[in-house]
Amino acid sequence: MISITRFTALAAIAVSPLALHPNSAAAEDYVQVGTGIDYSSGDYGNADDTKILSVPFSLKVKKDAFFVRASLPYLHLKGPGSVVGGDGGPVPGGSPGAVTSNDGIGDLSLSAGYTLDVTDSTYIDLIGRVKVPTASEAKNLGTGTTDFTAEAAITHQFGELSLSARGGRRFNGSSARFPLRDVWLAGAGAYYQAGDIMLGLDYDWREASLSTASDRSEVTGSVTYTLTPAVRIQGYGYTGFTDGSPNAGGGLQLLYRFAMR
Repeated sequence: MISITRFTALAAIAVSPLALHPNSAAAEDYVQVGTGIDYSSGDYGNADDTKILSVPFSLKVKKDAFFVRASLPYLHLKGPGSVVGGDGGPVPGGSPGAVTSNDGIGDLSLSAGYTLDVTDSTYIDLIGRVKVPTASEAKNLGTGTTDFTAEAAITHQFGELSLSARGGRRFNGSSARFPLRDVWLAGAGAYYQAGDIMLGLDYDWREASLSTASDRSEVTGSVTYTLTPAVRIQGYGYTGFTDGSPNAGGGLQLLYRFAMR
């Protein structure tokens, strides 16, 4: 699930917070901080590639069945100017020009969620997210809009294997520059826990925010290793199947968790 702020989408995670369910009411309360690096490259239907380097910083607090999360990336974007950054991923559709480079702070993502324990092995997550436009629109690092996302996901655990499906709606803000529309999103994932290692495979689809752009469709594979009860490290790679997604990308992230007493 590619996103410039991959911590928001992969997010807050190890590939999916829904898979191992650290958000379950039965899990311990904690504060988690994270950082990492993400790099992607894609032509998005243009002659020249757009390359994006992101260094995200995240904070998550989980209490009982509730959690809140914040994520803010530092971005470096090099491309022909037809791809604009955003917490939901690049927004292709502008008029390509000369290849330029820009960097700066990306959009701030704030989210909150609640986990329903349906059974001992089935969970439903209800998540709300807002994108605060802290990225520079002039530098093509963001659309300059405040966007809202409502999402629900269901996860079922079969021993060491977890399967998840999710869907939602993103409500994009109004922009004088981009004729953004509200869009649907969906995805599914499979996760296998083998001791201290978790293997993950995720598929994500999202309707294009511009009527002239392609939908996003991509798959992500990941390996998450639990170094200690407090420290996790994750490596992942992803590829897209449409002009709305990058050709390829990958990254690393490090998470540190403080138990709340």
